[in-house]
Amino acid sequence: MLTWLSLPQERREPALLTSLREAMVAAVTHRHPVVEDPGPAGAARALRAVLPEQTILSDAERRLLTEWLNRLAADG
Repeated sequence: MLTWLSLPQERREPALLTSLREAMVAAVTHRHPVVEDPGPAGAARALRAVLPEQTILSDAERRLLTEWLNRLAADG
């Protein structure tokens, strides 16, 4: 959220906020976990699955985040 707010208005991707809000609401209101596998590995796999849809990140940021998510997902 803070990164999004720090961007110039024309670079802000409203869909990212929608995804973030929906994930937060689902995490609080659903009886069953939104992420199939509990813990960091499951969360990393879930985030990695929707990463290609996000346009707010530069190619370098996306590659770095993908590398980190791959490492976290491998721990599970």
